[in-house]
Amino acid sequence: MSAKLFQINDDTPVAMLTARQLRDYLGLSPEVLDKIKTIDENAQQTPKRYVHGVSGIKELFNCSYPTAHKLKETILKPAISQQGRVIVVDVDLAMQLFKEHKEVKSIRGMDKI
Repeated sequence: MSAKLFQINDDTPVAMLTARQLRDYLGLSPEVLDKIKTIDENAQQTPKRYVHGVSGIKELFNCSYPTAHKLKETILKPAISQQGRVIVVDVDLAMQLFKEHKEVKSIRGMDKI
């Protein structure tokens, strides 16, 4: 059956298309769909972790409140979202930033990390 039953045009309802016709019309190959599925599965496997407030930073890094506040204002600034008094810290990004930072002078006498 080489002839198509009907021609697809701009007025064709999406409900009238088969999955293959829709995929072909959108230009999605099976390889692209597999990559999208893999990316989606990976995103679901690694849930984001967050802590809240300066006290959350304090617990995360096991430091004093003043040190946690200094970290919030300096090293961890890109990992922090703040609306008014609500502070949310992306734990994974905060840990990465902390590891990449060369010096932290304010943590109990430790000059280099």
